[in-house]
Amino acid sequence: MKVTRKRRNSRPQRLTDAGKLLEMIAMRHVPQALHVVAVLGLADLLADGPRSADELAQTTGSHARTLYRVLRTLVAAGVFAEDKAARFRLTALGQPLRSDAPDSVRAASIFLSGESELEGRLIDCVRSGKTAIELATGTSDWIEYYRQPARAAVFNAAMTALSNAHYVGVVDAYNFLAIRKVIDVGGGHGRLLSMILSAYPKLRGVLYDLPHAFEGGQKTIAEAGLSDRCEVVSGDFFRSVPSGGDAYILSRVIHDWDDAKAVAILKVVRGVLPANGRLLLFETMIRDSNRLSYPLLSDLNMVIRTGGCERNEAEYRALYGAAGFRLTTVIETRSPTGMTIIEGKPV
Repeated sequence: MKVTRKRRNSRPQRLTDAGKLLEMIAMRHVPQALHVVAVLGLADLLADGPRSADELAQTTGSHARTLYRVLRTLVAAGVFAEDKAARFRLTALGQPLRSDAPDSVRAASIFLSGESELEGRLIDCVRSGKTAIELATGTSDWIEYYRQPARAAVFNAAMTALSNAHYVGVVDAYNFLAIRKVIDVGGGHGRLLSMILSAYPKLRGVLYDLPHAFEGGQKTIAEAGLSDRCEVVSGDFFRSVPSGGDAYILSRVIHDWDDAKAVAILKVVRGVLPANGRLLLFETMIRDSNRLSYPLLSDLNMVIRTGGCERNEAEYRALYGAAGFRLTTVIETRSPTGMTIIEGKPV
């Protein structure tokens, strides 16, 4: 008698809703795996070609088998590829983890995935309405938290790295030809301002931020060859901002603060802006779509760290009105993080 065997379906089994949720829950390990790659500089080590986990472990002083398991997981995520000799190479997706990549996110991974003492407190933030920094330190001054020497270098490097993604296409999205002088308020080390000034040779600028950013700002402006057209000034935007500009930029500043403090900052700018001047916010605006996106995830980062929030157009319109502005234009850019230029003019 012939025995008939049933053939197993070779197609992958469709995940149940519970399976999808479990996969999402387990995804918490992906940022940690990327953090390992960033801290050990593995992408830099693979820049010249594939290497085995044993070779990478020997170079970085790591445990080879454990490192292999991390790399194997990131192969499934598309960051690396593994050949038949168990050697790993970077994929196109993994290239920005290199330190020398023009769009490098290595420093961002070191920072955002490295503060597990904060990330694990989201539930406490939800219960209390406080940030994880406030719960951990007793103070809501997140700026002071990142001034601590052990954190400052990591934080500043991460902000520069994040700007690589935030500012893709933003200079092309707005016409600065009619502007003579632009003041970048809270501009950090001046990455955005240097991009704008480089694109508009007749434009002059002022880079304005707290004293701790002064040296880095001067360096960025000097390296871009813009020292003759851009002044670097220190100060506190809650108290004052430089006068004399016909356009004021606040990039990724307002999202750090709650509505009351955001309006306070905008009112300081309103006090020096001429009647025909422009206010330009560069923010990752939340859209109406329910698709999981960077602005929504960034909003949770604000819950944990700063107490601010990402906002939608209606919320920005309300902020503008409360500070003496009218929202005139909203411009989407090519930035992969949803960076939007929100123009306002004095009422």
